[in-house]
Amino acid sequence: MILKKISCEMGVKSYIVGGYIRDKILNLESNDIDITVEGDGIRYALMLNKFLNGKIEIHEKFKTAKIQADKYTFDVVSARKEYYTHSGILPDVELADIVEDIKRRDFTINMLAFDIKEGMIIDLCNGLDDIKNKIIRVVHDKSFNDDPTRIFRALRYSVRLDFKLEPHTELLLKQSIANGDIDNLSTDRIMNEIYLIFSEKNPETIVKLMKHYRIDEKIFDGIKINIRNLNTCVRCGDLLLYRFLLFFYNVKKDDLDYLNEKFNFKRQYSKGLSDLIEIKMNLYTLKDDIVVYNLFKDKKIEAINAIYTMEGENIKKIVDRYFEVIRSLKLEINGDDIKELGLRPSPIYKKILDNIYYDKICGKIRSKEDEFERLKQYVEKVKRGEKI
Repeated sequence: MILKKISCEMGVKSYIVGGYIRDKILNLESNDIDITVEGDGIRYALMLNKFLNGKIEIHEKFKTAKIQADKYTFDVVSARKEYYTHSGILPDVELADIVEDIKRRDFTINMLAFDIKEGMIIDLCNGLDDIKNKIIRVVHDKSFNDDPTRIFRALRYSVRLDFKLEPHTELLLKQSIANGDIDNLSTDRIMNEIYLIFSEKNPETIVKLMKHYRIDEKIFDGIKINIRNLNTCVRCGDLLLYRFLLFFYNVKKDDLDYLNEKFNFKRQYSKGLSDLIEIKMNLYTLKDDIVVYNLFKDKKIEAINAIYTMEGENIKKIVDRYFEVIRSLKLEINGDDIKELGLRPSPIYKKILDNIYYDKICGKIRSKEDEFERLKQYVEKVKRGEKI
């Protein structure tokens, strides 16, 4: 085995740790392999990548490395222990052995380590029993206080694995939420956890749990989040953005500035949410193809798909027509045809082509010959100095 060979050559102990071990025990597919080294994790990763010939990222400051090789991702770290000086902030770390490294982890089911040299599992906190009994359990009573992102992780794991929160763990989770520990997290860390939820196979149930524990009230200050249709997939576009827009489907225009200011959404997410709100405000105007085109033409495709998912049959038919007919219309003429008619290249080209495109959507143009005739009319108007 390559990992054992590297460990022997370096004279260090190394371990496969965490979720990969858990998922293998549960017979779940996992392509993310975490390796902890009692020693120089970066040197270990460099040696491993000589065999894998993958793409490697090295982070000297944290003594970590990530290797992407085919469908597998290897995260290699030096064993360390952590100190939390304040709730919600990233911990201070120092090098340590595997025992201290295991102790810093979130739940017992993630505290298993496979000793590569010895070929045996290390189970310090009865993680094997908790996996067998389908239980999520924290190791100590300050776990959620130290790192409130564990609240979100607990919900993700419970839904993904179909596990139950151990009663004392659930009590600690509720206390942490009530005490406002989530407020100690940066908004970037909060939204990263939300995006991870959107990446799951069943985000809808996780969001329902968020509402059950009233986490959304702590985060979004009373803005009502949506829990319907979050498990659906997008016909085209970015899945995370699509689910983000479904999640915030109930947001009003007045809420948008507040959300953008508080969470500093990524540009495409802010644009998508703005597009969604504008479309919703104008759904009643969608009477004919040209109006549909004008409303949809510069909007994020994910926003249009969110509208399709959430609205009734009449709106679904309009969106279907946009995708299947309106959006697929193409002009057979182009700027070269305008140039041949004697107009120098200028911004007027776009205006002419847009007008002809509108005429085609309205059914006034049915052939290439019709397009060319309409083009000559517009060019002649421009030459005469008339507006088009």
